[in-house]
Amino acid sequence: MSLKLLTEVLSNLFKKASTVEYPKQPSLALQEHRGRHYPDLSKCIGCSLCALECPTNAITMNPLPTKVKHNPRGIYPVVEYGKCIFCYRCVDVCPVKAYITTNYFENASDTLITSNELSLETLPRTESLKT
Repeated sequence: MSLKLLTEVLSNLFKKASTVEYPKQPSLALQEHRGRHYPDLSKCIGCSLCALECPTNAITMNPLPTKVKHNPRGIYPVVEYGKCIFCYRCVDVCPVKAYITTNYFENASDTLITSNELSLETLPRTESLKT
């Protein structure tokens, strides 16, 4: 038995690798891959349904930095990707289809990664009210 195992080990030493060396050779995500998602604040009405529906409580509602006409409560969802299981329930439950979905999957980090910056980039500049 040990001779058979040794033969197997030696034969595999000289074979080409069967896996891709990530991140040296980045892999491509399929178009339908569920990656990072974030709310488009030009559509979000601040209803909190996404936060209520999230099974891992990865979504918190934060106050908007400026007031917008279509969001009377003045709050918006922030997704914490470290807690998110990418079930996309928030995307499905949104009554105004405010979530932007991507296939970006590289979420490993030693710092907290949230949708905050991505969301704030979508905040409408022209609709802002004077506060």
